[in-house]
Amino acid sequence: MPESETAFTDSQELVPVEVAESASGDIQADVVRLTQSAAGRVEGEAVHMDQSAAQAINAVNADLSQSAAMQVNAESAIVRDSILTVARTSALSVEDCAVGVVVAQGAHFQDSAAGVVVGQRVDTRNTRTIVLIGRQIHGDVETVLDSRGALLLGLGLGAAAGVVSFLFGLIRRTDRR
Repeated sequence: MPESETAFTDSQELVPVEVAESASGDIQADVVRLTQSAAGRVEGEAVHMDQSAAQAINAVNADLSQSAAMQVNAESAIVRDSILTVARTSALSVEDCAVGVVVAQGAHFQDSAAGVVVGQRVDTRNTRTIVLIGRQIHGDVETVLDSRGALLLGLGLGAAAGVVSFLFGLIRRTDRR
């Protein structure tokens, strides 16, 4: 397969690109299906990944199963048994996954772990997060920091950085003499 694969038509018919058991550069098509493959940037109306990896996914609908992605930007995404670094979606459904940062209008987490989750509505079941910020939060979730804890941590880190900066300033002044 070439380094960059593009498949669009002017007609209403969707053009699929299927990649199986190989590595590819950038892929751009109406429908992209990756199976046991790796790609750089993947763009399309619908992106389906099974046991695959991608650096960036830009799609209307993304469906990942046993896959890894650095960045996912999608209107809706369904992710199962996968790892995501950053996800920005309108609607996100995550099951048995590890996710770094999520920004979503609506997110559903089941049996998963996340670093930072920010959403309008967050539904959880057996989920762990470090920071969870949402307007409506439903379900059982274990957070390391809630909104109050995050504010106190930020104030503490800011004060510590100020003290360290002050001490380094004193050391530099004594070294100049």
